[in-house]
Amino acid sequence: MPLPAINLRNIFILAAVYIATLPGLTVGLRDVNVRIPSAVKRGDNALLICNYDIENDTLYTVKWYRGRREFYRYTPKENPAWKIFTKTNEIDVETTQSNASHVLLRNVPTSISGKFACEVSADAPTFDTSIVAADMEVVELPTQRPIITGIHSRYRLGDIVNGNCSSDYSKPAANLTWWINDIQVPPNYLRIYEIQRHLAEHLESAVLEINFVVTVHHFIKGRLKLKCSARIHDIYAQESEKLLEEDRPRILASGRSPDMNMYPFDQPGDVDEHNELFLTHKNAGSSAAGLRLALVNVNWNWKWKWNLMQGNQLLTFLLLALLWPAIWLCDWRHFGCTDWQWGRNLFWHSCCNADETER
Repeated sequence: MPLPAINLRNIFILAAVYIATLPGLTVGLRDVNVRIPSAVKRGDNALLICNYDIENDTLYTVKWYRGRREFYRYTPKENPAWKIFTKTNEIDVETTQSNASHVLLRNVPTSISGKFACEVSADAPTFDTSIVAADMEVVELPTQRPIITGIHSRYRLGDIVNGNCSSDYSKPAANLTWWINDIQVPPNYLRIYEIQRHLAEHLESAVLEINFVVTVHHFIKGRLKLKCSARIHDIYAQESEKLLEEDRPRILASGRSPDMNMYPFDQPGDVDEHNELFLTHKNAGSSAAGLRLALVNVNWNWKWKWNLMQGNQLLTFLLLALLWPAIWLCDWRHFGCTDWQWGRNLFWHSCCNADETER
């Protein structure tokens, strides 16, 4: 019986596969990793890098995916080596700067944010394949700094500081942080509000509230620095500050009286900044205008009493001047008469003559 023919080609292939699978003798694809930016500003270019070690094997193909959809392929044995698989203009590949390890995306929109993956395949005989992925977010940055609202310029010990920090619309919303004298505030000082969304432009805004009681350790040389910072990944960082001053009573001894001409009503200013005679304690319900008005009333009351006293003295003098001629002309011996006769002079009068014969 004749022996079957031996196919030397098949034996060679089986031997090669067996040797390739032996421990310590394996060669081929390894160390596949990607360098994909975690965040890119909308409208910028994004460079995606796929690193790998093919060792003594031959590269078959490199494929790039956004989600599950392939958008770029590089096959060195084909001409041209690259192929683009985009049905829309969302992903724009710059082919002149793309190759077996690099892919350059131009003018990226926010709609392509998501997971990007690189798949590397070796050629025969191993046909090893490895795929690695990473997330990339295309960011719409805010157009202005965070805004601080509800914070006053002066506070007393024991007062409650309550205010909000709001970020401008962006995508995604900025991460907000409050700081007191450059120290991050504890979580119990904060209240996080729900993200506000701009439906028309698909943008978001964040609001973070701060609430705490002012104590003596908050003030450094009578001042407290309150700061709110906004960050988006590592491509955006802005902050806003408010400088708070300690509001405390001032006790100054002096003999000077307040000059009301120093406090015009049409100009701002606190009375206690000019007058050293009074104990002043300002709060939210008091105002410098009210204090000035009270001082003006006291001043006018004093002037009115002084003018009244001077008027009484003048009136007494006038009455004496009118009565003195009449007293001088009157006959005091008949002062007890019952009838008075007015003289021709309108400014004096004389006693009546009760007995014509005796005069």
